[in-house]
Amino acid sequence: MTKHPTGTVTWAQDPTGAHHERPIIILSHQNRPYNSSECTVVCLGTDSSKHPHTTPEITDKHLNGITFGSTTYLLPWALYTIAPGALLPGKPVGQLTEVGEQFVGEALYKLARDAF
Repeated sequence: MTKHPTGTVTWAQDPTGAHHERPIIILSHQNRPYNSSECTVVCLGTDSSKHPHTTPEITDKHLNGITFGSTTYLLPWALYTIAPGALLPGKPVGQLTEVGEQFVGEALYKLARDAF
């Protein structure tokens, strides 16, 4: 089983249950204590109008090695711990750029800050 580094952008079975599969960003897998059975991800989506929370657009400047055919949004509140077996092999895999890492970090920080 591949253990992905933080910032890997790939596809997984949709942990939200809204779709069969969805693009995700791996926040923690490779260095987790139980990396053979879990990894933490944040979901991406294509529609920001359905969500009451901020859904910043993720663009090509945030990504290396992967592109999406439609406008894609970061769903910072959609954090899940999933089994590594939910990651879909054979799907495109990319990595966040340095700008992308900062973008995701700021979105997660803003969500946490606004929660209090």
